[in-house]
Amino acid sequence: MARISRRNSALKFYLNGRAARDLHGLTDLAGNLLDAYDVSVIRARAGLFRRAEPAAKRNVRAIYNVRASALADRFRIEEGVRGKGRDSEELISIWASTRQLGLIEFGGRWRGPARRKNGRLVAGASAEIVRGKRKTYDSAFIATIKGREAIRVRSFDRARGRRFGRGPVRMLRGPSPFEMLSGVGHEPSRQVRDATLSDLTTYYFLELKRQFRLNRGA
Repeated sequence: MARISRRNSALKFYLNGRAARDLHGLTDLAGNLLDAYDVSVIRARAGLFRRAEPAAKRNVRAIYNVRASALADRFRIEEGVRGKGRDSEELISIWASTRQLGLIEFGGRWRGPARRKNGRLVAGASAEIVRGKRKTYDSAFIATIKGREAIRVRSFDRARGRRFGRGPVRMLRGPSPFEMLSGVGHEPSRQVRDATLSDLTTYYFLELKRQFRLNRGA
C-alpha cells in the first residue's frame, strides 16, 4: 500500500479515532459501534473477573472430594498484559496456592484406635481425593496435635524395618489447589482445567454479546 502524500491529498477519510468521530454520519455509525464494543469488553471483563474464582472452585469440587472451607483464600484472580505494542493481549490469570492440603480435607475418616479384631488389625484411615475413589492408608490414623486434626502416620524406623510404635509422626497430604486446577500431572486435574476454561469462555462470549446489544442501542 502506498504511503499518503501530503501534496496531492485532496480528501481524507478517517476510519477511526477522534477525527473519524467528528465526521457527519461516521460518529453515529462506526464511532458509536466502536464505543459500544469497548464498553462491552470492559463490562464483560469485569463480570468474568468476578466469576473466575467461583468457577474454579466449583469445578475443583466437582472432581475432587475436598471441603469447600479448605479452598478459602487458596485462589486469587490477577490480570495483566502479554506482549508489547500492537501485539499485546489482555488476560486474566487464576493464581492457585501450591501448598498441599491435609489429606483429612478429602473426606478423611477412621474407625478408631488400631486394635486386634479376630486376629487382624483394624484398617487404617481412609480418604477420597478423587470422587468415587476412596483409598485406605496403611497404619494411618486421625489425631489432633497442637490443635490441628489430621491423618497421620508414625515415622518409619529403617533400622528395625517397621514404623515406630511411639514417637515421631507426620501428616499425610493430598494435592494442592494448583495441582487440582492446572491440568498438570494427571487426568482429574485436566478435567478441572478444561471445565473451567469452558465455563469462562462460554460466559465471556455470551456476556460480550449481551453487553454489545445493550450498549449499541444506548
